[in-house]
Amino acid sequence: MRGFPPIQIFLLALTFVVLAVPLSHLTGTVSHAQPAPTKVAESQSVKSLVQLRYAHKPTTLSVKIADKEVITDIAASPIELQTALLSVKDGVDVFLSATWAEGTPDTSITIELEPDSLASRSETRWSSAGSLDEVITFEWK
Repeated sequence: MRGFPPIQIFLLALTFVVLAVPLSHLTGTVSHAQPAPTKVAESQSVKSLVQLRYAHKPTTLSVKIADKEVITDIAASPIELQTALLSVKDGVDVFLSATWAEGTPDTSITIELEPDSLASRSETRWSSAGSLDEVITFEWK
C-alpha cells in the first residue's frame, strides 16, 4: 500500500514550516531582549591597618598594594600605617620585595592586614640568599 504523493509532500512542507519558525527566532539577527543594565562599579574604599614586622632590618624594602607604594622608608620593626584598600571583596594582593646586607641569615617578614570591620589576616615569608620577592594574597570570606 502506497501513500498519496501530494499529501506526503504537503506533510513534509508543513513539517519544515513548523521547524523553521522557532529556528528563525533562535538564529535571527534581530534581538528583542533588553540589554542587562550595567552595574556601576562601587568604589568602596576600606580603611585598613598594615603592620610589617621583621627580625633583621632590610637594606631595601618595597610593599605595594594595588600598584601603590605603602612603605616609603625603612624604620624599626614593627612598622604600622593606615591605608585605604580599594576592595577586599575579591582579595588583596600585596607585592613584597626586600633585600638584606650580605651575611644576613635567612630571615622572615610578617605582614598583617586588618581592614575595618573584618578580621585580621597575617602572612609570614622567609628570605632566601638575602632577598625576598613575593606576591601575597589576602582573602576574607
